[in-house]
Amino acid sequence: MRKSYIYALLSIAAVIGVIGYFAIDTTEQAPVENEQQLTAADVYWSYTGETGPEQWMNVDSNYEACGRGELQSPINIELKETANQQEAMKLAEQISLNYDQAIFTVENIGHTIEANSTTLENSLLINDKEYKLTGIHFHSPSEHQLNGQYFDMEAHLYHRSEEGEMAIIGLFIESGEENLVLAEMWDEIPANGEEAAKVLKNPVDLQLLLPEQKSVYQYMGSITAPPCTEGVNWFILEQPIEMSDDQINRFSSIFLQNNRPIQELNGRDVYKFNLN
Repeated sequence: MRKSYIYALLSIAAVIGVIGYFAIDTTEQAPVENEQQLTAADVYWSYTGETGPEQWMNVDSNYEACGRGELQSPINIELKETANQQEAMKLAEQISLNYDQAIFTVENIGHTIEANSTTLENSLLINDKEYKLTGIHFHSPSEHQLNGQYFDMEAHLYHRSEEGEMAIIGLFIESGEENLVLAEMWDEIPANGEEAAKVLKNPVDLQLLLPEQKSVYQYMGSITAPPCTEGVNWFILEQPIEMSDDQINRFSSIFLQNNRPIQELNGRDVYKFNLN
């Protein structure tokens, strides 16, 4: 009787052990997250110190492009070194803007202020391919330079095609008049990342957000934060838009410095033309 009891216990333990083994094995075989899905919540990085831009590629293996990529952003745009005008005119004929109004949500994602569009009706058309506007990020000071000069801030308008390709319009921001187009958004900027995203009551008129003169510099680069994915079609508007000192200071009081250093051009062409 006692032996039968012991054998029964041993049999149960063996079954539990087998189940545990396969449970552990299944967990280990779980798929690894794609690098395009990594966010600040997954891997910590920053703009200074041991996890700053010079160390991004060492923070996570998915960030290798941040240190080894050849088509990285941002860059310094030298006005005298833009590529030939004939090629630029061909590019201009392939590109058009389809901007109107959109309601945005605004949140602090820890590295910048992110405004996400609640509609996908605004777009950038490149060679008959539609890139839908998804959101806007802000940086202080600017990430790109013109002739070696920084601006007070820079806004990035993100667009994505159905295939996942990215195009970004960069807007330089300088001190001047209050920006009424972004006034409500600025009033709702969350001071920290613990606050929930806020839905703006009024739409942002994207046409009015852009400067009157739409001369742009186009080049192929990357996103300017980890994982520094390349293949991004950049359009940097030459004429800056304005924000008041109060608006600029409100942002810099939250993010004193959230711009990536200038990256090597590595022989890339930069084209200048007017955006339609």
